[in-house]
Formats: sequence, C-alpha cells, structure tokens
Amino acid sequence: MQHCRKIVRFDPTISTANQGDFIIRNACEHVLHDCFPVHLSVAVPVRDRLSKVSMKHVGSADFAFVCGTNLLSSDMRRQRMWNIRLRDAVMMRCGDLHKRELLNFRLIREKFQRTHIILLGAGWYQYQDEPTGYTKRILKALLDGQYLHAVRDEYTRQRLLKLGITNVLNTACPTMWGLTDDKCAQIPTHKAERVVTTLTDYRSSPEQDAQMLTMLQKHYREVYVWLQAVEDYACLRQMDARVTQNLHLIQPNLRDYTALLASGGIDYVGTRLHGGIHAMNMGCRSLILAVDNRASEIAKDTNLPVLPRGGNLDVLEERICSAWETQIDLPTTAIRQWKNQFCETDAEKAP
Repeated sequence: MQHCRKIVRFDPTISTANQGDFIIRNACEHVLHDCFPVHLSVAVPVRDRLSKVSMKHVGSADFAFVCGTNLLSSDMRRQRMWNIRLRDAVMMRCGDLHKRELLNFRLIREKFQRTHIILLGAGWYQYQDEPTGYTKRILKALLDGQYLHAVRDEYTRQRLLKLGITNVLNTACPTMWGLTDDKCAQIPTHKAERVVTTLTDYRSSPEQDAQMLTMLQKHYREVYVWLQAVEDYACLRQMDARVTQNLHLIQPNLRDYTALLASGGIDYVGTRLHGGIHAMNMGCRSLILAVDNRASEIAKDTNLPVLPRGGNLDVLEERICSAWETQIDLPTTAIRQWKNQFCETDAEKAP
C-alpha cells in the first residue's frame, strides 16, 4: 500500500479575479498528482494572510508547494505579491513555541528541517533592484534548504542564487510542461480564419492595444476577446467604438475560453501570458505580446512564441500572416530532476 502524503498548496486562485491563476493552479495540481498519486491536498492562500488553521496545515504537511505566479519580489515587506510576513514564516515552520523553547536553537532547527516549503514554478515580480535584507531573511526562513525548488525563468533563478538559495532549478512554468515535441507538432503552422485575443488591465496601452485589434480585424474573419480578468473590460471601453464594435466578447471564465479554443480553427494573439500558453495546450497556434518580464524571460529560455507589444507593426503582421512551427525548448532534464526527488523508489522515477 502506498503512503498517503499530506500536501499543502499555496493556491493562487483564492481571492483572485484573474483566470490565469486557475490555469496555473490546474497545471500544478496535475504535476503534484504525478508526483504523489495518493495524497490529501489542502489549499491555503497566497494573496490573503494565513490563518492559524492554515499555518497548522503547513506545519503538519509532508510537503507544502508554492504554486506558480510572480509572487517573489525584491521588497517583500512592501510588495506583498505573496501576502506573508517573517513572523508567519517562523510560525509555520516552528509552530507554537513555549517561551523557554525560544532559545533552544537545536529544537528550532529540527522543526525547520521537518517542514518543507517548496517552489513550483514561481517567478519574480517585474525587473527590479537588488533584494532587500528583509527579502533575504524571509525567503531564507520560508524556503526549504534540502529539496530543489522549481522556478519559471532564469531571471528568477539568478535572483535566488544571489540570495544564497542555491537549491533551485529553472524548469519553465508548469503550465508548459505538457508542450512536448509531439504536442507542438500538432499545432497548426498556418493562420486560422478566427483569432482570440486578450488585453492586460494593469499594463494597459490604449494606442498599442487598438493597433493590435485593428491588425487582427484586418487579417481574421472573426476576432474574439477573452476577458482573462474582469478588469480587462475597462481597456476596451477606453478605445474608439470603431475599433471595438465588431469584436466578440468571451466571458471571464476558463470554461468558456476552453470551449472556444476546443471548437478549432482559431489562433491566439494577445498580451496575456497564460491565455496564450493555455491556447497552445489546446492545440492552437499562439503568439504572445509581452507587456512585462514574465513572457520575455520565459521566451529567452524556451523559445516561447513572443513579440514585444508596441514593437514594429510590420514584424507583427508578417508573423501573423506567415507560416511557422511551434518549437518549445523545454528544460526536460531540470523538470525530471525536480519530479524525481519526490519518488520513493527507482521504479517511480520519471523517464
């Protein structure tokens, strides 16, 4: 009989309005099921403060995984993409210590070694200055020193290495782990008749977004807009009605978006990273227009099809109209190494 593990997921979908977080969560759940076929899963938040109950779950888990998103930053005291404090980190890993135990460093070290908090596809929030001393202390206190961490790009890995966290692998985002050579070979090389696009509310550029929409309407018979976050609708409202009047809106939920992609004969061209990756996993030709470091950095490492939004429009038009193959360079060795550290027997190890 296999041992049933208790797994805690730091879940980005709790208190989120961004459907991309659900794409990330689903991919991480799939990975964890592969690593732990028999397990009890408990979800705790990353955007809200942890309750005492959540902290106890983390402290009693066999493993706790931080599931994706750009929640690491250079100033984790002020930029709380991961809503956690240094005191929370100590409490999670040490539990309720009696006052007389606070100076028992051997006991504290043993408790730290029993609580394994591990990154699964996390990334760094934007291009930033050097991390603060507080950031170094909290990440050192939070992250496990024994098991390997998986981050989604080399920029994030180098940031952690400079903090002295050396047990880290660049595995790309777990949402991409299924984009094997065989999967990519099934993605069409020629332009479809229809296209779905996305906008990004927190990186809105009415002029550049309007140019993209105009370009898509020039070359596609039908243009759909998926609202990955409900706030993205404000981007459309800022534009001239002549640009938006013929667009088809897709509701801000993953079910409707997946159904559209599954209908076939449709491309993706848009600014949302995980909207594009999900489309690729659904077998659609996809082109992501980068608005920040996330897509750009992943593209450097994996050949993800990315162009900068606001770049040369002739380049965008040529890419839309020409034929090209999707060829993703997955870091398969790093992915295998990360997975295999949780296998109890050689027979379970990933090939």
